[in-house]
Amino acid sequence: MKPRLLVATPTHPSDDPRIRHKLIASLQDEWEVTYAGRGRGPVDQRGICWIELVGSRIRRAVHAGWMLLRGRYDVASLHDPEMLPAGLAAALLGRTVVFDVHENVPAQLRTKDWLPRVLRRPLARLAAGLFRVAEKRMAITLAEEGYGELFSKTHPVFPNYLVGVPPAPQDPDPDVGIVYLGDVTEERGLTLAVEAVAATDAAKMTVMGRCKPGLRSQLLAIAERHGLDLVFHGFVDPDEALRICARGLIGLSPLLDTPNYRASLPTKVLEYLAVGIPTVASDLPGTRQVVGDRPGVTLVPPGDVGAWQTAIAAVLADPTQRTAARAGTAAIRAAYVWPDAAVRAFYRARLP
Repeated sequence: MKPRLLVATPTHPSDDPRIRHKLIASLQDEWEVTYAGRGRGPVDQRGICWIELVGSRIRRAVHAGWMLLRGRYDVASLHDPEMLPAGLAAALLGRTVVFDVHENVPAQLRTKDWLPRVLRRPLARLAAGLFRVAEKRMAITLAEEGYGELFSKTHPVFPNYLVGVPPAPQDPDPDVGIVYLGDVTEERGLTLAVEAVAATDAAKMTVMGRCKPGLRSQLLAIAERHGLDLVFHGFVDPDEALRICARGLIGLSPLLDTPNYRASLPTKVLEYLAVGIPTVASDLPGTRQVVGDRPGVTLVPPGDVGAWQTAIAAVLADPTQRTAARAGTAAIRAAYVWPDAAVRAFYRARLP
């Protein structure tokens, strides 16, 4: 009989690549996986038991917390900071709980525009304190090495590297144009990216990722003013997304310089390089450290629309950038692979 794994996330989309397409995909052969999250569930529900968490964010968290406290699992895997109180309660009851840290939450809270300024620092300190308490009762895993600064002990890092075999490089396709893969937000630089692309000779930009309707309308208005054909696909299955990326002219990673992104390596950069397209990315320490000297990569000051326009135009005009990116695909694919075996061994070791 397989051990039982509860994966709970009231906040992340059910098709979150790290949760569904990496973590669960690594474990579902060995574990009986119950996956609780919001919405109708992941596109691929094979090998899992899906439970929809409904209602508001708070209500979804309460439902997931109740599942934790009922204890119908051998190990629970949590992915949202609002689950920490329930996770701590479950751990005190003797349950085995893993908390997977996706983001630097204290840093995020210090820059959230929707939070009153007077509350940002106190909430950031509260989150930091909660993390330090959590590591005393739970097993902790990290998506980025830099998140280790949030804790007093060393915890395993399972980076968001490539999973599966990316498609082979393709010839550039004008019907795809310049591509962006990932969630579409202001903080991720999409307003800047659309403005910069629209100011070049590029005719089309393809965006794959979730986007709030208000921001989507704003970006479409910018594109329309400049005559740019901006196409939104919404969420795209990861394999299909990479097939589209492989035909793109350039891949963009325009993150703004915020505390949460500064030390991170955007997964999309590795995905662009793995399928052989030249990449223009924000010059942030986490990105520069890993891919700053890789062929086909151009780093640009974050937030500078003029610099982004100049860099994109230069790469569009230089076919050797694509040749260089293609030449580097094998090295990227070999060096940055999702640690499937280590993930399996870590969760197996959590069993009594």
